[in-house]
Amino acid sequence: MVLIFDRETDKLYHARLMTAHAINIPVINSLDFARKALEFRDTIPLLRFSRLGEYLAASNGSLEITLIGKADSSGKPALHLQVQGVLELACQRCLDSFEYPLDVTAEFVIVASEDAIPSPDSGEYDDEVDYLVAETQMPVIDLVEDEILLTLPLAPKHADEACSGTGRVELEKPSPFAVLKGFKAGKSQND
Repeated sequence: MVLIFDRETDKLYHARLMTAHAINIPVINSLDFARKALEFRDTIPLLRFSRLGEYLAASNGSLEITLIGKADSSGKPALHLQVQGVLELACQRCLDSFEYPLDVTAEFVIVASEDAIPSPDSGEYDDEVDYLVAETQMPVIDLVEDEILLTLPLAPKHADEACSGTGRVELEKPSPFAVLKGFKAGKSQND
């Protein structure tokens, strides 16, 4: 912990040390961002995504991020997110790594609170719409990482023809009808 003295207010503050991981993370006011039709475009290294790292076979590379504030067709503030890049995942079938092309597009309607989200029973509910509660301090990287994690396959694997098969274990089960084969020829197992 670091103590910081503010000369303007003559106060002492306690602050956590900033790591390289925490520096330059864009934080936006989601409602203002949408109302002012602002845009954010950046290339973010995969190492910056803390939760995504456990799903990757390798964390080299980066993702192209585009976040655009706008109004939706009914005039409500909205965000358009697009994430593109390539992730290296581990095949759950052969355990080799493979390139997984990532192309995520998401639209969010911003609401003031959770109470403003229409209930599934109401007439204005649309299951195609994703709602986002307005935040004054929303880290863009968290929104991006959430959307990436939602699009990852539950069990990533190569296409069948591309899988090398190393690590596959084929078990041969004896046929339950093998005993009957001997009976057909007039033999029994006790002979």
